[in-house]
Amino acid sequence: MAEAISYPVASNLLSKLGECLFAPIGRQFGYVLCYKSYVEELKNGVKELETARQRVQSSVDEAVHDGKLIHVDVENWLKSVKEETEKADNLLKLNGSAKDACFRGWLPNPMVRHPIGRKVKKMAQIIQGLHKESRNNIFQKVYRENTPIGIITAATSAARSAQRKEDVLVSRASVIEDVIKAIIDDKVCVIGVHGPGGVGKSKLMEDVERRVKEEQLFDVVATTNVSRNPDLKRIQAEIAYALGLNLVN
Repeated sequence: MAEAISYPVASNLLSKLGECLFAPIGRQFGYVLCYKSYVEELKNGVKELETARQRVQSSVDEAVHDGKLIHVDVENWLKSVKEETEKADNLLKLNGSAKDACFRGWLPNPMVRHPIGRKVKKMAQIIQGLHKESRNNIFQKVYRENTPIGIITAATSAARSAQRKEDVLVSRASVIEDVIKAIIDDKVCVIGVHGPGGVGKSKLMEDVERRVKEEQLFDVVATTNVSRNPDLKRIQAEIAYALGLNLVN
């Protein structure tokens, strides 16, 4: 009875052992025997990924032209595609060395094909993964919505130079500096600029706004005009628009 029980158990163990040994051995032989198919798989994957990259890049260029902010995931994907595609191209250039043969050209050289075939297979999987990622929903709209209109961006050196070359009276510049110091003072809640009509109070505040944005003193700047009889709904709407908010009723 013991022999009858041990035989199938031993047979089952040997079968499992054979499967465990055959899988890695078969995979290693596959890098040599299936080398050409792996190379074609990588070439096709690179072509498909390049098509997807051009599509995404076109959407990104259009969004940037419209002043949109691109999703970080999309930017990282484009960077990864560039890096991995360059690696794939360099790997495919090694294909020529893998064509070296032994036995007077009758058989492929396994010592050359095996390491390259393994790298080609792995790279093909990476390329396929990037291509699959391009089908995610985020790539249907590569930019972020509701970007605040008043968000501060650093002015270029040329723009700064042009702005600072404006002919501003010393007294006016002094007033601007005083206003800016008051704005950045956390203890100050309200700042008043007064004077007779036509002296340039509105222009002065425009200069203050420009300086605040240029020096990036705040993340967002909202401006609105408050008349003697203020229109509260208009004021709220203008501030909300600068902040990227949508006020209903």
